[in-house]
Amino acid sequence: MKPISLTQEEQIQQVIEKGKKKFGKVYKTIIADETIIWRKLKRSEYKEVMNAVIMKDEKVVNENGVEEIRSVMDEDATYDLRQEMIADKVILYPDKIVEDMAAVADVISTECMIKSGFGGAPVTEEC
Repeated sequence: MKPISLTQEEQIQQVIEKGKKKFGKVYKTIIADETIIWRKLKRSEYKEVMNAVIMKDEKVVNENGVEEIRSVMDEDATYDLRQEMIADKVILYPDKIVEDMAAVADVISTECMIKSGFGGAPVTEEC
C-alpha cells in the first residue's frame, strides 16, 4: 500500500500544529507566493546571533600619521550574516528557503525581531 502524500496545505497545517505545541506561537508570512512558517527568536539565540561578527582589514592612519592595517567589523557583512542566522533558526517551513529565495532572510529576520519585541508594527498574522 502506498503512503498517503499530503497536499502542501496539509503539510503547512501539520507544521503549524507541531510548531504551536513546541513553541507556543508560530507565524505565517507569504513572500512571492511562498508560504513561510516561523517562530519567535529565543533570548539565547538572540545573544548568539549578536555575537556573530565578520571582521575585515582596513587601512587607518594612527596618531603619529603612520598608515597601518587594523581589523575592524565589516558592518554590512555582519548584518547579512545575522539576518541569515536568525532566519535559519526560526523558519520551520519550508526547508532551505533562505538559500532558495534572496529576500527571505531580510523579511523574516525583520518580522521576527518585531514579533520578538524589538519594535515596529507587526504585519504578520498569527497562525
